[in-house]
Amino acid sequence: MAIQDKQEIENVVRTLEARDAHIYHACQLKDFRSYLKLGGIPSRNKLLNSNLEFTTFDTDKIDKNNNVWDKVFGNFSDFGREFTKEFSRSQPNPYGPIQIVLNSNALRSATDLSITLRSAGARDFDRDRECLKNTHEFNMIFQHIDPTHAPTASQRKSIAFANELNTRFVRNNSSSPEFNCVTPNELLNLNNAIYIIVDSCIYKNRYLMEEVKNLTNIKVIARSYYHPDKEAIIKELSNLSATFDCKQQPLTSGSFASDKLKRWVADKNEFHYNRFISYLTSGTTRA
Repeated sequence: MAIQDKQEIENVVRTLEARDAHIYHACQLKDFRSYLKLGGIPSRNKLLNSNLEFTTFDTDKIDKNNNVWDKVFGNFSDFGREFTKEFSRSQPNPYGPIQIVLNSNALRSATDLSITLRSAGARDFDRDRECLKNTHEFNMIFQHIDPTHAPTASQRKSIAFANELNTRFVRNNSSSPEFNCVTPNELLNLNNAIYIIVDSCIYKNRYLMEEVKNLTNIKVIARSYYHPDKEAIIKELSNLSATFDCKQQPLTSGSFASDKLKRWVADKNEFHYNRFISYLTSGTTRA
């Protein structure tokens, strides 16, 4: 069962505070505009019932079947960071180039909190069965279960790798821990936002960050890239997708993209890449 005891939810929040760890939610520009109108990060159900725009995801039907359509989602790490590393084969966060970083106080509004070791978008996901039961198990998702043993402040909040999670929890399908929660109004209040990280996407011939800054008073910062080639990829790709079909086959066989971008796209898993670029195109570059 999900954590419903108020004290146990408070213990989760205090665990995050002790580690100086934040929670994360990535979104597309279209969705971000709707979030601002609502004053918080909403459930998909809230967005739909509010008649506001949002990006359609492949997993929407699955979310309804898995009883998470009316839940608010978030993560315990920045999914977009891995792409920025020189030798990483990851792609940018498919859920959006706008990463909202909130303090853990946001979770105090939750009345039902499910922390899981994989995405709730999996077809065989069982929210109640897969939920971590208590703060002890929650501490086990971090690289250092005891934060006092972490060599640095940064490592106190680092999440354990999937293989380590599988070992600790005796399972074989862990990926990246995430949470979904019930709140009275199906929102996590944006008053708890600390800052927003924006990928180096191009939107209407300027950086997307400038558009986001014009929409909110929350602090907005540009994502840092460990290697310039990675920043060049997202800049070119976002710019081209406003005009061209940038799915894998059209991009790699066409003449509108650079050879370097073609090679990067050709190396990606077609399903996952096409999902990423479809979300980015409909949710941000053409929004």
